Amino acid sequence: MTKFAKRAIISAVTLFFSFSSAFAASGNSADLLKYIPADTPYVFASTEALPSDLAEKFEPTVDGILKAYQRVLKHVMSEQLVKMSSEEGGAEKAEQFRGLMEEVLSMMSLDGIRGVGIERESAFAFYGNGLLPVLRMELSDTSLFDAAIERFEEKAGKPLLQGEANGKKYKYANADKINLVVATLDGQVVMTVVPSKYDESQIARSLGITTPRANLKKSKTLRAIGKEYGVTEHMTGFVDFQRIAGIFAGDTTETDDELFTAIGEELPEVSEVCAGEIREMAGIAPRMVFGYSELSSEEISSAMIVELREDIAEGLATIPAAVPGLGMDAGGLLSLGFGMNPLSLRKFYESRLDAIEADPYECEMFAELQAGVTSGRAALDQPIPPVVYSFRGFVANVDDIQGMDMSTHTPPTSIDASILIAVENAESLVMMAAMMDPQIAALNLVPDGKPVKLEMAQIAEIAKEAFAALSDDALSVSLGDGAEANAADMLVASSSESTPFMSMNMDSARYYAMIGEAMENAEPEEGEKEMPAAIRKAMQEVLTLSGSMYERMSVEVQFTKRGVEINGHMKLND
Repeated sequence: MTKFAKRAIISAVTLFFSFSSAFAASGNSADLLKYIPADTPYVFASTEALPSDLAEKFEPTVDGILKAYQRVLKHVMSEQLVKMSSEEGGAEKAEQFRGLMEEVLSMMSLDGIRGVGIERESAFAFYGNGLLPVLRMELSDTSLFDAAIERFEEKAGKPLLQGEANGKKYKYANADKINLVVATLDGQVVMTVVPSKYDESQIARSLGITTPRANLKKSKTLRAIGKEYGVTEHMTGFVDFQRIAGIFAGDTTETDDELFTAIGEELPEVSEVCAGEIREMAGIAPRMVFGYSELSSEEISSAMIVELREDIAEGLATIPAAVPGLGMDAGGLLSLGFGMNPLSLRKFYESRLDAIEADPYECEMFAELQAGVTSGRAALDQPIPPVVYSFRGFVANVDDIQGMDMSTHTPPTSIDASILIAVENAESLVMMAAMMDPQIAALNLVPDGKPVKLEMAQIAEIAKEAFAALSDDALSVSLGDGAEANAADMLVASSSESTPFMSMNMDSARYYAMIGEAMENAEPEEGEKEMPAAIRKAMQEVLTLSGSMYERMSVEVQFTKRGVEINGHMKLND
């Protein structure tokens, strides 16, 4: 089988999983977890069906996105056919390639995906059998998927290789030291990568023909994550950094040892000292967990948590600072900002340097990190203006932008926006600026919260009016319509009770439409090949459709006793 034929089959199978997983849907499928080893280093699983009204709401848009990507692939295919046909003996290969790609294209729609047995009720899991990735999905009818593979084999002009493990048949494509294996088993399709030297029993374990005695269904690890972090079985997962790092510290399982033996590789030997320090390093952030915390036809919320060692988490939790308006949705095009106490950050950094000095790294792998203590101390000894430690963060709200063309780097002709800089004793900051700029001195800003009109030529070019206002702990500047009221309101705006480190809110439809328009009209950078208009148009449609699903999107980063928490929220359009 030719290389492009193998790649086409691999791409097609991967495509099925990628787009069907976008629904995060599954039926009554907790049994899917019995195939996943309890010590898997990573897993991404959906074992509960999406609410039907949410799935039906998404389907037309997802179908449109698939068809836009279909146009992109058609254009790529036509270019590839021309190139192949021009080569000696390329006509036959080009015709073969056309047939394979037409099969791929026929599946790039919801009807096409369902035509191979993948429904929105299909359970889905991506996980590691040791380090080796496995994709597993329920099928409505395995014969539909088998028929699709047979069509690919027919168009490729040569069948995939066949094997058998514990009486179960599978197909595979060989690529040097590895085999891509595909099988339909127990009403599911399973795809994995294994070393070509694996024997029948090893392949049986890789495909789940021999189910692991210790598995995620029995261990209930995902259920425990859901209970602790409030994520649902619609989508739950984790990456076990300690398990992965442990492999390189000599803590390998039988599955790990079999893998390295089969591929003829040996893990580098590490001393006991290095092994211990690798484990210690992994213990700083032992695991990342993620999933959906809420799903309905009105909104979707997600969470991702990087779990941290208790002392690290406690130190980071002191860094965020409350900033007026931070974490609140101003309702415009885009809001973003962060809040930080620089003195707390310095103390946290000092505490980490102290810890390394008290218990220095002895492993040569961490020599550079150990040497960084000296440069870190030197950096802290540098004089820093007091105003730096007074800084607390900023918030920027962009209500509207007109005339800006990102594709040509053209600045806006009009902007309605506000920015707030939070700083202790904000009046001293303004006085410093006034000493350097007579225009600022002439404003006579005092910390009474009352807006003062800005008369500056630079601002007049992009805003009808501009105002600044000052309080004891913040300076605000607002441009455009409603600038006077906005400047005053920013100083007294509420901040999120969660005191986020960073926050962002946006009108997703407007934002993605702007990005899509810029992509469609973008000129190539110097030395770059121009993107064909058909592809730019299709990608612009993908972005516009993606943004149209949501009314508002927000992301918030928090430092908590559990670690770094990144929470996303999407309010859906009607």
